[in-house]
Amino acid sequence: MSAQAAPDENAASTLRAETIPAFRMAQIMLVLVGAQAQGSKLDLERLSVIEFLSANPFLVVDEDSPASNQLRLQGFGRHSITYASPSQRFVSRRERVTSDIAQLVAFGLVQLTVHEGQRVFTVTESGQQAADSLYSVYADAYRLSVATVIPIVMKLSSPKMRERLETWLRVDPVLFDLFDSPTLDEFESEASGLPPRDMLF
Repeated sequence: MSAQAAPDENAASTLRAETIPAFRMAQIMLVLVGAQAQGSKLDLERLSVIEFLSANPFLVVDEDSPASNQLRLQGFGRHSITYASPSQRFVSRRERVTSDIAQLVAFGLVQLTVHEGQRVFTVTESGQQAADSLYSVYADAYRLSVATVIPIVMKLSSPKMRERLETWLRVDPVLFDLFDSPTLDEFESEASGLPPRDMLF
């Protein structure tokens, strides 16, 4: 009889951090904190783009740049984007952003505000405290990646960002409609169905 791995071993070998809601929401908070530190305000579309690219910085950072070397020292590697196509992963992650940000708003960690005629997301005081309490090797590496990716994305207009995204994600436009971005209507629909705030961290 051939040996079989125990069920918990199989689960551990296939579990990915991005499947855990608390992990995804922590990344979103670090993005929003990083954006506020640079004086940037993020709408839902830019938030979803920056959050994904910060987890996969070598999609946008030149391999031989000083920033690339710093990211490698923090533990980032190109292997993280090879097991599935970047465009597939982005679509999958983007589908979860709306519900994750709605949860954070319900928890009182993030708020929806208006800035220069746009509805944007910012962390609350409680959210800032929660983000500051995130201590780990990955959290520090992700903060560095966020600080690197935000200027690259924020200098682009929305149309230009979408155009560059096709290049960054190596997308086949026939297969992926990447720019059917999550909408605030979807966010409000998600938020309306959530229970009153309950602290996540």
